[in-house]
Amino acid sequence: MQKSSKKQKLTPGGEADKNTKKCLGVLKALLRNPRAGPFVMPVDWKALQLPQYPKMIKHPMDLGTVETKLAAGSYKTARNWADDVRLVWSNACTFNTEGSDVFELATQLSNDFEGRLDGLPMSASLTEGGGGGAQRGLQPEEWSACKAALKEIRKHKDAAPFLDPVDWKALGIPDYPTIIKRPMDLGTVLQRLEGNEYNSAAEMAEEINLVWGNAMSYNMDDSWIHQSAKGLKKFADGKLAPLGGGRGGGYSGGHEPTELTFEMKQRLNDNANLLTSKDLYGMVGIVEEQCKTAVDQSNPAEVEIDIDSLDLPTFLKVDKYVRDCIARAKKKA
Repeated sequence: MQKSSKKQKLTPGGEADKNTKKCLGVLKALLRNPRAGPFVMPVDWKALQLPQYPKMIKHPMDLGTVETKLAAGSYKTARNWADDVRLVWSNACTFNTEGSDVFELATQLSNDFEGRLDGLPMSASLTEGGGGGAQRGLQPEEWSACKAALKEIRKHKDAAPFLDPVDWKALGIPDYPTIIKRPMDLGTVLQRLEGNEYNSAAEMAEEINLVWGNAMSYNMDDSWIHQSAKGLKKFADGKLAPLGGGRGGGYSGGHEPTELTFEMKQRLNDNANLLTSKDLYGMVGIVEEQCKTAVDQSNPAEVEIDIDSLDLPTFLKVDKYVRDCIARAKKKA
């Protein structure tokens, strides 16, 4: 019996071959960088005695693995390849504290990498027949319906702040990438749709939902950006529902944490140290109401909160309260 499908092979001199060579050239340049040493091989957390590493880093990645996958034709598009490279830097910055050698190296290499991507469209195919080929992607009729729905969402009067990636450096919000692990914007969704990278309307809807979820998670409930995202979510759900991609209920889009990590606890501890006495009392009040066992009042002179004793729902509520307090203080300043 003849197999129903065959592996796609690169045609010498074909467009996919040229794109793959461009990606390989960028990757080789990174590997030649003397600063890339810590990122060439998988993190040997056992040898380094870092038992918390697999708890914090759910999707390990390194440049050597990326090179192997690229050579094996595992990436459908340049974006798929770039996402894995970016995961290397993201993991490093998530596990290591800001200011540490590894954190700084990852930041420098990330900037170097992004600078080398000029002229390489993220929708560029790395396999013959990829990027909208017959094997994967939306069917023409479904693709047109998704494109029309996305166009309506992008035209909404409140959509402007969500059309491009959040430029957290320009906005002066350095904590953004530590809080929002999966950034998303409508411009990126459009690029992926035009590259026919989605296999269903539900896949596209999940990433659109992530745009609103990120905005509502990072910004205060009463902020205009939070309220805009909330209204746009309802509008988008209405447009996507006929396609089978509507998302009723919550807005997490898969980005809400399901367990507490050391990094999350450390960030809350650091942020709490920035609060005023008044805001600290408010924080204690939330913990007393939600998880009283985490409050230690044995010393009359001071009240201590054991962050390790907080359950996930309480932690998220306290974390958001603390970030809201800091944001208000910055706004006043």
